[in-house]
Amino acid sequence: MKVVVENTVCLNTGDAAILFAIRHILKSILGEKVEFLVFDSQPEVAARLYPKEQYPDIELRKLPSESIFKYKYDDNTVKNALKQVYNQAVFHALRHLGSGNYLDRRFFSDEDRKSLALYKDADLVITTGGTYLVENYSLERRINQFKLGEMFGKKTIFFTQSLGPFEKPYNLRMLPPIFARSPLILLRDARSRDHILDLVDDPSKCHVVADSVFALAEVERIKALLMIGRPAPTGRVGISVRHWHYVKGGDGGMGRYIDSVREVATKLVRDHGKKVTFISTCQGVPEYAHDDSKTANLIVSGLAPEIAEHVSVDASFHTPEHLMATARGLDFVVATRMHMMIMSLCVGTPVLPIAYEFKTKEVAKRVGVDEVLLDIDTVTPEEASGKLDRFVANLDHYRETSLKAVLEEHASAMSAADLLRPLLANLPANGAHSLRKDVEQDFARLA
Repeated sequence: MKVVVENTVCLNTGDAAILFAIRHILKSILGEKVEFLVFDSQPEVAARLYPKEQYPDIELRKLPSESIFKYKYDDNTVKNALKQVYNQAVFHALRHLGSGNYLDRRFFSDEDRKSLALYKDADLVITTGGTYLVENYSLERRINQFKLGEMFGKKTIFFTQSLGPFEKPYNLRMLPPIFARSPLILLRDARSRDHILDLVDDPSKCHVVADSVFALAEVERIKALLMIGRPAPTGRVGISVRHWHYVKGGDGGMGRYIDSVREVATKLVRDHGKKVTFISTCQGVPEYAHDDSKTANLIVSGLAPEIAEHVSVDASFHTPEHLMATARGLDFVVATRMHMMIMSLCVGTPVLPIAYEFKTKEVAKRVGVDEVLLDIDTVTPEEASGKLDRFVANLDHYRETSLKAVLEEHASAMSAADLLRPLLANLPANGAHSLRKDVEQDFARLA
C-alpha cells in the first residue's frame, strides 16, 4: 500500500516525530508492507537528515502546493493579482497533466509530474498532524494542497491536529468543503473540536485523541519506572526554548521569557546542583527558519560565570530517536517545545512545561502538570523560580502522575488505529485508480 503523508516539515524534529508516529500507527494495522510518500516543504534537506538507507519505506518529495503555485510575498497589488490568475491557470492545466501538450509543458516540471503521478496513484492521503491550521499563518498553501487532493479524487484524512479558531473570510469559505470531503478528522483537544463544529457537515467524524507522538511511548520502560519508583538521579536536566514572534509584549515579552528561563537555569545549578543542557527539536539545520540554539545561547550568555560553567548548549540536529535517547538520561526536562515535552514523557522523563500556544496547556492538563505550567505570555523570573521549586520538591509525585497519564495517552493515540481500520478495509482492491470516477467532475468544478 502506498500512503501519502502531506504538509510535513521534517526539518522540525517534532514534526518528524509526528510522521514516525503516523507510520507506527498505520503499520500496526497494515504490517510492514507500507510505502510512505512524504510531501515536505524542504525534501532535499529532509532526505539528508533521514537518508533512504536508514528509512527505506519513506520517499521524500516536494509538497506540490509549494512547487506548482505562486504566492504573494510583498504588497505589490498587481503582482499578487497576477499570481492568483496564474494559480487558476495551474488548476486548469492539471486537467492536461501527463498529456505532453503546451499546458502540461508550460506549468509542470518533470519532478512535478512525477510527484503528481505518485500522488494520484496513492491508496491513501493523510495530512500530517500538528498546528499549521491556525490563523497565525496563511492557510493558502495548505488549502491549495487539499484542493489538489480533491481534484485527484482523494478523501484526505486529517491526523491529530490543534486547529482554529477561524475568523478570516477566506478560511471560512474554503475550509468547510475540505472538511466535508474528509472521512476522518482527528483532533488533540476538545477546544480544537469546538473550533470546527460549525464548519463540518458531520461532527461524528471528528474525534479527540492524544497527540500522535504518544504512540511512540516506551510502554514497558514506563511501567517499570512506575514499579521501581524514583530512578537513580543523573544530575542532568534538559531545557528546551524557542523564539516566539507572537508573545505578548513583543520584544519586551521575549525579554521577560528569556530572563525567566535564565533564572530557572541559575537555580538548577546553584540550588539543586544540576548540570543543564539546552536542547530542542528545532536546531542544527541551517536551511530551516528556526534554530532554538540561538535563543539558548542568548540565555547562557547572560548567566553568571560560576553558573555558566555548568551549563551547555547542544546545538546539533537530532532525529526523534536520538532526542528520546538523550531524554532518557535526564532527571527532568523544562520544555517550551511541545514535542520536546511529549518525547521526554514517552521515555519516562518528567517535564515542567512552558506554554506558548494552547496546545501545550491542553497536554499539561492531560498529564497532570498544569498547576506548575508556565505561560510564555505572563511568566516572570519570580514565578518561574517558585514553580521550579515546587516541581522539584514534588518530583516523585509529578513523575508518577505524568507517567500514569502517558500510558493513557499512548492508548488514546493508538486508538486512531481503530478509527482508521474501517476506512482502510473499505479501500477498493485496486486502490486509487477506482477513486477517479468523479475526478473529471472535480476538475471541471475546481479548474
